[in-house]
Amino acid sequence: MEFIYAAELKKQFACYGHFYELALMNGERAKCRSVLEIVDASVSQENPSDISLMEPDVVVIMMNPGSSHPKDKQHVDDEIKYPQKDNAFEKKLVLTQPDNTQYQVMRVALSKGWKHIRVLNLSDLRDPKSGSFIQKTEALTEIMGGHVHSLFCKERSNECVHALSRKHKTPIVLGWGQDMGLLPLVEQCLKRIGNEPTCTIPSEVHPLLNAHPSPMLQKKKLLWLETIAKKLDD
Repeated sequence: MEFIYAAELKKQFACYGHFYELALMNGERAKCRSVLEIVDASVSQENPSDISLMEPDVVVIMMNPGSSHPKDKQHVDDEIKYPQKDNAFEKKLVLTQPDNTQYQVMRVALSKGWKHIRVLNLSDLRDPKSGSFIQKTEALTEIMGGHVHSLFCKERSNECVHALSRKHKTPIVLGWGQDMGLLPLVEQCLKRIGNEPTCTIPSEVHPLLNAHPSPMLQKKKLLWLETIAKKLDD
């Protein structure tokens, strides 16, 4: 597969995210992102929030949003408490800066002809360091209602069903990595996905874990791209 560089990918795709502050029952707040929509120029972007109501070509599930943030530095996150009174299918989407992992997803999209990719995560918590992220998720289990940072919790089941819907029942691409601390979130996610078709590169660490789309080494990035593309063709 041709390795297309970020400068070119940014000309072809735009990324829109839904950023919010999760209001916890103990009065604390957590910075979150519930979804990332990656679209090319063929998808109308006049009202970006409309994209959240569309069916994407494919859904990708990864670990968490990392350091993702709105491009607009003046953006103010909405506050959300779960469960919400409505089903919250429409998201307030704003432009966001893509990262190396999302560029990998774009490269796969170009090889498959996908125009709209929806990226979900095991957790909505925004934290660039996997170690502290997992510590935070563990701490949230001690707070009443703290578990709702995950789209795959029972309180957000309707929102999850909508988020997972996609055209032509393409396989859901899984790429949350190989940290054993993720297993409680992974098990919850897989239970919610049920019998949906999936595509992933299994990990040797644990059968429920998998290869991350953007490893450090360039040659391993290429290997992930080639392997996942082949699996999607099978």
